[in-house]
Amino acid sequence: MCFIFFNPQEMAVLRALLMTAAKVHVALPMAGISEGEERVRLDLPENLQETALFNRSYRTLQAICCMAREELGYRGAIPIHLLAEQHRFASASILRGMEQHRFASASILRGMEQDLFRYGGSARPEDEGMQLVEAANRRLEVESAAADILRLVRDEGWHYRELGILVRDSEAYGDLARLVFEDYGIPFFEDSKRPSIHHPLAELMRSAIEVVSRDWRYETVFRCLRTGFFPPVREDIDRLENYVLEFGIRGRKRWQQEKPWDWHRRYSLEDGEQVDEDTASTLALIDSLRRQSVEALTELERDLRAADDVRGYTKALYDFLVRLEVPVRLQEWAEIAEREGRLADAAEHRQLWDDSMALFDQLVEVSGAEKMTLSDYEAVLSDGLDALQISLIPPGLDYVTLASFDQNSLDNMRGLYILGADAATMPRRVREQGIFSDADRLHIAETLAACQKEGEEEHTISRGGHEKSFGEKFLLYRGFTEAREYLWISYALADAEGNGLQPSPLVKKMRELFPKAAFLSIPLETVRRNDDLLLAAPRPALSGLANALRGEREHQEMQPCWRDVYNWAMRQKEWQRPLRLALSGLFAHAGDGRIPKELAEQIFAKGTVLRGSVTQFEKFRQCPFAHFAAYGLKLQERREYQFRSMDLGQLLHAVLKEYGGIVKRDYANRWQDVPEEKRAELCEELVNTLAPRLQSEILLSRDNYRHLKKRIEKTAEQAVGHLSAWAAVSAFQPAFFEEAFGHSDDEVHLRPLPLGDGYALSFKGQIDRLDLHECAPYYLILDYKTGHVAINLFEVYYGLRLQLLVYMMVGRELLREKGEKRLPAGILYAFLQNPLLQTRKKYTQAELEKRVNAELRMPGWVLADLDVAKAIDASFGFIKPGLSKVKDEKKKDIIGPDGEPVMDFDANSRKYGYIRKPEEFELMLAYVDYILRDTGRAILGGDISASPYRLKAKKEQTACTYCEYRDVCGFDPDIEGYAYRDIGPEDDDVLEEKMAECTGKEDLLDAIHRGSEESD
Repeated sequence: MCFIFFNPQEMAVLRALLMTAAKVHVALPMAGISEGEERVRLDLPENLQETALFNRSYRTLQAICCMAREELGYRGAIPIHLLAEQHRFASASILRGMEQHRFASASILRGMEQDLFRYGGSARPEDEGMQLVEAANRRLEVESAAADILRLVRDEGWHYRELGILVRDSEAYGDLARLVFEDYGIPFFEDSKRPSIHHPLAELMRSAIEVVSRDWRYETVFRCLRTGFFPPVREDIDRLENYVLEFGIRGRKRWQQEKPWDWHRRYSLEDGEQVDEDTASTLALIDSLRRQSVEALTELERDLRAADDVRGYTKALYDFLVRLEVPVRLQEWAEIAEREGRLADAAEHRQLWDDSMALFDQLVEVSGAEKMTLSDYEAVLSDGLDALQISLIPPGLDYVTLASFDQNSLDNMRGLYILGADAATMPRRVREQGIFSDADRLHIAETLAACQKEGEEEHTISRGGHEKSFGEKFLLYRGFTEAREYLWISYALADAEGNGLQPSPLVKKMRELFPKAAFLSIPLETVRRNDDLLLAAPRPALSGLANALRGEREHQEMQPCWRDVYNWAMRQKEWQRPLRLALSGLFAHAGDGRIPKELAEQIFAKGTVLRGSVTQFEKFRQCPFAHFAAYGLKLQERREYQFRSMDLGQLLHAVLKEYGGIVKRDYANRWQDVPEEKRAELCEELVNTLAPRLQSEILLSRDNYRHLKKRIEKTAEQAVGHLSAWAAVSAFQPAFFEEAFGHSDDEVHLRPLPLGDGYALSFKGQIDRLDLHECAPYYLILDYKTGHVAINLFEVYYGLRLQLLVYMMVGRELLREKGEKRLPAGILYAFLQNPLLQTRKKYTQAELEKRVNAELRMPGWVLADLDVAKAIDASFGFIKPGLSKVKDEKKKDIIGPDGEPVMDFDANSRKYGYIRKPEEFELMLAYVDYILRDTGRAILGGDISASPYRLKAKKEQTACTYCEYRDVCGFDPDIEGYAYRDIGPEDDDVLEEKMAECTGKEDLLDAIHRGSEESD
């Protein structure tokens, strides 16, 4: 074995050997010139210069000689023998393609060892023994090397054990090499120590201590539970984690409480909501999983709290591992790994327990009685676990060895592959690491030398990065000269992110020294390759086939061999499915987007009735697949403990419902009669009463949420104040709040809509508010919204916004069942907001109120009857329609009998469709009936196509914009068969004609258009 240097401990061993043995031989790599018998000249530039290739070996020789003379009293000349003849490069044969080459003693490998690391040098004639490869990226580089290994083994009769792979950047190539070699079926062994930091046992010990020291934080607890040593299986831990996230469970008190976990999802804020049987069963399971999980951790915490020294902490941790039966579990994992052929993993599982026990012994032996805090013990244990490295033995007799330049056993290999020969790593830039900088080390070395006294042991310090930089050249020299017959050197032109890479300067010098050496360039596109390495293994060959067929389709260019690959794969039963998968991307096409009608009926219909909310049917009109994912597959995003916009809406809806009940009881249903101070008091009281029922008291859980609750109180007060001010100028008064429909116990009983084939559609929902005219037979629908929203006819036509019209239809039926025949006066959105105004000027209080009221004006549709509109809002300050003076033919105001100008709806009211005729409401209600039936038939017909809508006027607005299922559906407009359903605003006249055609209500068009022409 050839040495380069000896550290102080090794020098002490060598000293003992010199004092004991009769003769000691030390082999060092060095340049030398023989000057007769037993005389060797070593004072050569290759040895003496600090940057020289063999300077470190030369300094090691000087240190040994100095020790022999000064410490051991050796007086004679120390014999030095020069081994000048190179015996490694013997003749051998290798077949490349159809040509036979033979390495002679004067091969490229011999020339490389002689000239590559010397200054200068002229071109040499050798052309055998080395392969230079340039690849478009690292993946292609490693795949090409794997293919060449298979060529040598299959075609040349080499053994895997005769081949080695050297990499300079293990982070870039280690994982990639493992994946590629597994694909190519190449047995390999990584000649390196595995760090234990990511092993489940190390993670268990580290996270268990953190659970106790950091008050059972969510992340730490589940890091611990996911190590695989606890009773619950992975699926149960996922279920437990989802529950913890949904209800915001944090801290030791919650995890260890004796009371069962009974937090559950509330669907309303009504007091006394009952838990159904399924929910109770789920809660019992969750609580059982919680208790199984925390039992061992609770005992660990008790033991750690009782301990105060290293011995006590270590014993508590050991008892914890024994309670979890960690040795038994590790043995089970090792046996499973052995059965699956993962011998390295099996050895790791077995070795780590022994290494951990050795670490415990060291901790107790060195610091057993030392007092320290738990956090300090945690740091010491973590450092010890980080330092644990697992040495593995080779898994068999015939394997390729994968190693790094820094430390490896690839000595005198028959064939060697050097990967990643780029400028960034060969030579590698050495960075300063550790406490001392290189300047510090130099100063310390000079100080030690100055303080050295005669007869004392010499003290030295490593020169750190400075020394590593000078040793980099020798490291590369040794790696490039390990092969004795065949050397493969490759580099990539781009990294994983696509950033460009430059070849190493050594590659440039090799091409200058050996211009006739074989050179291969691997392009990114398969269609441009003509080498045989593509067909080395089945799986990569199928991948290459897909690329080749893509090239045939796009460029009408493909090598004939790919037809043979396709025919071969079709004949091999085990490769037919991988072939289809490999080609699926090439011939990707959207599916038919349907499931069998019988299956759809089983999924969506209960018996013969399709039940759903209006929102559900709107979701189908947006995208059938999104509807299928939400209501068929019932996919949901993981719920987390955070306040959402829907929670704000739920709370404010409940506040207004309760407030309306109080006003009806105490103020004769007259909102305008409630004093302002009383409104604020009631809103605060209601929010404080209802907030604890929302998401397991989320608004009381943290300071920021408690502050948010105060803001919600102000928003509720603003909304109530605005609605009260509107009530003062309106002849409509609230009659129903949060009126539910579609359930068996509701006041209104709707007949299901027949769909044919014996099926019917039943819709359900809740009307936020229904107001009645005090004198006339009209009713008004209000829908509360916490965000800005509007309604237009084209969204109704395409089924995207049906709620208000459905509420109008249900309201009519509700009143009819109560014996009242009323006509719709309108449908409005009422904003529950406290608007934030942006302005550069200062407003008076009156101006500010005017701006706020303008922001809160209620959009929607109002009956095109001036008296009804005035009954809704006499001031026309709370609804969108406006008034203007009627002009005669001379553009003068028309004066009425009362002497005041005659008023009518202004132009914007008609232009933007704020007012609608009774015939329009009748037509739209008929169309809602039609679109719901059509939607129900499509759902039961099995339509689950990924066909989202897209607004023509705004290409960026699609059903996919906020869809939570866009990562599931596979929709891609670039793939054949996928396409948006383009919709866009059209004139109301056109849409109403289409609606009349669908519903058979053409007779209504004359009245509608007649009114429009007269207004024009």
